[in-house]
Amino acid sequence: MQFTVESSTLLHGLQKVARVSPTRSTMPILNHILFTVSGNVLSMRSTDIEITYTLNLNVTGDEDGAVALPVRLLQEITNELPDTELTFAWSDDNRVTLSTSGGTYKIVGRPAMDFPEAPELGPINTLEIKSSVLKRTVEKTVFAVSKDELKPALLGVMFELKKDHIRAVATDGHRLVKYTNRDFTSPDFEANIIVPPKFLSLIQSFLDDGDSINLAVGEKYISVATENATIFSRLIDEQYPDYGSVIPSANDKTVTLSSQELVTTVRRVSIFSNRTTHQVALKLHPGYLEVFTEDPEASTSAREQVLAEYDGEELTLGYNSIYLKDMLKNVETDRVVFRLGSEIGPGLILPEVQADKEELVMLLMPIRLQG
Repeated sequence: MQFTVESSTLLHGLQKVARVSPTRSTMPILNHILFTVSGNVLSMRSTDIEITYTLNLNVTGDEDGAVALPVRLLQEITNELPDTELTFAWSDDNRVTLSTSGGTYKIVGRPAMDFPEAPELGPINTLEIKSSVLKRTVEKTVFAVSKDELKPALLGVMFELKKDHIRAVATDGHRLVKYTNRDFTSPDFEANIIVPPKFLSLIQSFLDDGDSINLAVGEKYISVATENATIFSRLIDEQYPDYGSVIPSANDKTVTLSSQELVTTVRRVSIFSNRTTHQVALKLHPGYLEVFTEDPEASTSAREQVLAEYDGEELTLGYNSIYLKDMLKNVETDRVVFRLGSEIGPGLILPEVQADKEELVMLLMPIRLQG
């Protein structure tokens, strides 16, 4: 194998595909990228088994071939090189020589046959979605995905693809986000699929490049392709919980107040919260809301008031301030609405007015107040 490529072109490509390679793995081959040269096209493929990223670059090819090369070493050397031509020459013992006008670098690769095979989608359904719709759907939900490996169904965003809308749900058991967008049609294909957040993060750059994007959905995989790149991801093969049953319909206490005032207040007060629980309390009074916290271990406390529209009984709720801030940042209207039932029941957080063709519903579980 032998080819020549601009170092900046290679570095840009490596920065993309290297995002899939795991930082730690029991399979050392996954810390490599498979280089395959055919004519004047270099194909670079990385995988963590669950996700596979393939990117094609135009190069000057002198000899076809394939070898797996260590990704971190390649990134480090190309990052330090000036913008120059870089020639790769591969020998039969998987040793690769990188040459520039000013230097020579030798790398030990691994046989291409050691690298995992590219996944096959099998029978697929293809659907087109506006890039702006998919991007917004991901941004509104992905922050609430669970990181608990013991609950595999919650490790991804659940997408409901319907004839006249797309709905996405994410939850970690403490908070839940349900987002519906009706600027979407899928007349020939409906499905419920659970998609890993890493895949959703990887395709963000694709969503900035065009007005729409095509998703290929198979029984076990989902794929997105552009002219030069393809990303495969294994779907999470689990049953998503019945999220509808946990969204309360009888919360009769409504609080409306400034989104910006509340989030900045929570930010300040939470500085004084316990570093383990991150607990803040919201105490409702007619006409205003108290936000306060106390950390006996550090002998710190804070308390502020925010004007609010509320005429019900006094109620005090404890929340994880990190979760609360995440949800408040997700509200784009000037005012946010809380619909509450009791001090121990789930509360709903909503924008005062839903955006056109959208519905955003967020649920946050309270935590027991200390002291």
